[in-house]
Amino acid sequence: MSKRYFDLNIEKVLDNWEVYHAVREIIANALDETILTGCRAPTFEEDHQGYWHIRDFGRGLNYEHFTQNQNTEKVNANDVIGKFGVGLKDALAVLNRAGRDVIIDSKYGHITLEMHRKEGFEDVQTLHAVFADPIDTQFEGTEFKLKVTNKEMQDAKKLFLYFENKAPLDQTALGQIYQKGGQVASIYVNGVKVADEENYTFDYNITKKNAALKKALNRERSAVGRTAYSATIKSMLLASSAVEVISVLLNQLKKNS
Repeated sequence: MSKRYFDLNIEKVLDNWEVYHAVREIIANALDETILTGCRAPTFEEDHQGYWHIRDFGRGLNYEHFTQNQNTEKVNANDVIGKFGVGLKDALAVLNRAGRDVIIDSKYGHITLEMHRKEGFEDVQTLHAVFADPIDTQFEGTEFKLKVTNKEMQDAKKLFLYFENKAPLDQTALGQIYQKGGQVASIYVNGVKVADEENYTFDYNITKKNAALKKALNRERSAVGRTAYSATIKSMLLASSAVEVISVLLNQLKKNS
């Protein structure tokens, strides 16, 4: 069986990422592939050996997906979660640093991770994706097999509106307004949580980003300050015509008057 070593060229592992942040990126890729291709919904299953399987049914992962810093297809799409095209490599680096097994299967190859000498530099070891022959050349989509705990998987899933299974109170041109799921409100951008707000009345999913929010959405999806999204949320509330939203706001005005 032939093997090809693809250098991931990761200069710096994100120190503040936990394992569940890495799992988040893999989930995001599966959801994005579903949106971009219109394929059936991804699956998320744990096997009897404690491995979690995250599978989409799209076009299949190939080496090209490791070559670019920005994914043009995702940058130009309005409703996908990922934008930068580097989240997958970041995720693999974090999982490797944590000593977690990662196995990826698609019709293009059976992929594992390995520290391997850098081409042309015998004394330098870098993280490589190792491509072996595919187990099934007719395999549909991409499957990630991850040695992560149930808690790490659940913590990752909590960052996605996709798993909340709740209907919006209102749909505006800028996004959706939801009933708050707990004591702390959640702020989502295209379905992925970017912030918590203790003093907000509703949960929000922003689907149309202004310049400030686009700038604030760094590759780590963290430290997205209130100033980046507060104006958009205010506009969503002003545009809302839902009785459930307006009545709550009126009651708040009465209490504060």
